[in-house]
Amino acid sequence: MKYHKYYSILLFGVFFFLTSCVSAWAVERCIVCGMDVSKYPHTHYVVKTADGKEYVTCGVQCGLTLHLRFKDKWKSATASDILSNRPFDVKKGFYVYKSTVITDMAPGFIAFKRKANAEKFSKGFGGRVVTYEEALEIWKKQMQQ
Repeated sequence: MKYHKYYSILLFGVFFFLTSCVSAWAVERCIVCGMDVSKYPHTHYVVKTADGKEYVTCGVQCGLTLHLRFKDKWKSATASDILSNRPFDVKKGFYVYKSTVITDMAPGFIAFKRKANAEKFSKGFGGRVVTYEEALEIWKKQMQQ
């Protein structure tokens, strides 16, 4: 009886330790490329589909990939502004394509809520300022190659 109490405490301790380890290892991954999205909060991108599901990606490139994959199921998306780290509607944003700065992966699209900020960034680090629709077309052509 005396040992039963100690085994119960030991079993509880082992269970608690294992569940803590598993939750610590649980990482939210980009639905497209598998990167750990917690490492890219400045490029966070969330896609919503018509059936109400949300998909998290590491950045604009993977978000554009989902837009192309989902086609008619795609409803909306938000991207994180690189300067403020705040989400905004992707269709209202501006993107710098192929700058010398690589935020999540190359060739890279960097999201900006304001066009003026995208233009300033482009002057300093290169790249082309494009709208969302232009970015989608660029990425569509890139994926076909």
